[in-house]
Amino acid sequence: MMTLACSAVAQAGMAATTASLDDTPAESLMFVAGWLTTATDLTAQAMLLRDLGASFDVLI
Repeated sequence: MMTLACSAVAQAGMAATTASLDDTPAESLMFVAGWLTTATDLTAQAMLLRDLGASFDVLI
């Protein structure tokens, strides 16, 4: 999941760069917020799974 989080941060950087280079409206920056939110969620989930370990399987 950390790989997916890193990919989401890379996508956010790409969207921010693209939005800042052209004359598109501010809606393009919403993609940046979306990708960064995705990265945060994936990181939090990965850390939760790491902390719970085998006990998480019992909860499911």
